[in-house]
Formats: sequence, structure tokens, C-alpha cells
Amino acid sequence: MTGLRRLETSFGELGLEASDTGLRRIWLPGSLPLGFDSAAGSSAAEALLDQAAQELIEYFAGERQSFDVPLDWSEATGGFAGRAQRELANIPYGETRSYGELADLLNHPRAARAVGSACANNPLPIISACHRVVKADGSVGFYGGGEAMKHELLELEQRVLSAS
Repeated sequence: MTGLRRLETSFGELGLEASDTGLRRIWLPGSLPLGFDSAAGSSAAEALLDQAAQELIEYFAGERQSFDVPLDWSEATGGFAGRAQRELANIPYGETRSYGELADLLNHPRAARAVGSACANNPLPIISACHRVVKADGSVGFYGGGEAMKHELLELEQRVLSAS
């Protein structure tokens, strides 16, 4: 049984969904579905929600650079888009890749637009870091939480790396 939780952050309210096996979805501020409300799940799902919430709080505070919470990719897109969504988690903290570079990594050099679509439909933003994918000219491009949030996440990671 899945569990749902709201998480208040400095960026606004996030929505989290976990199954018994992992975190399934993160809704960014402004994208929570109508009627979304916290709902208790199984004890396993609740434990995963606790872990995810704690790790996200630590990330936003600049105290965490990677995530350990298990992920449930059942909400991911299939095919190339699903591969692109999973590859996002491999972009190192504080670094960016262009949509085209990610397409090249996935052996589809002409699929930069498809990478953009995969990012737009990423069920696990922040953890599977679509905010680290930028346009070829270095501008940030679209982000589900808004362009300002994408800028702030990238700046947060740069500040943390500069301080270490």
C-alpha cells in the first residue's frame, strides 16, 4: 500500500509518494494534484517516506550530496525516456549536462528533445536530478518547479561545493 506525504521546504511544498519498495514520485511545488493529501501507507512505505523526507531536508540544507532512499521506478516512462530518467541520477552533484550530452551518453545523439521530454516527465525530480540538465548554451531551460527553483538548486550545489 502506497503512502503519501506533504513536505514543506524552503522552495515550497513537495508531495512524496512511496510504495513498499521505494520512493515512487516527487511532486514539485505548484504541481501537487488536486485533492492531494497525506495518506498513511504500509509501515514499509511510511519508513521510506520518513527517509526520503529526511534526506530531502538535508539536501536543501546543503548537508547531503547524494540520496540513499530506495527508488521505485514503476512511475517512470518506458523505453528511451525511462533510460534517460534513470541516467539523470548519475549526473554528479554540482555538475550539469546538456540535453544533447545526455542524449550522446544514451547513444542517441539526435535525441536532445526526447531527453527534454524525459526530464519533463521525470517522476523523481531532485533525486533523479533533472535540474542538472541545461541547454547547450548553458541557460537552464524548463523545470517543473519553475526556472527560479532550477537556478536555486544549481546555486545551492555550487555553494556547497565551494564551501567544502
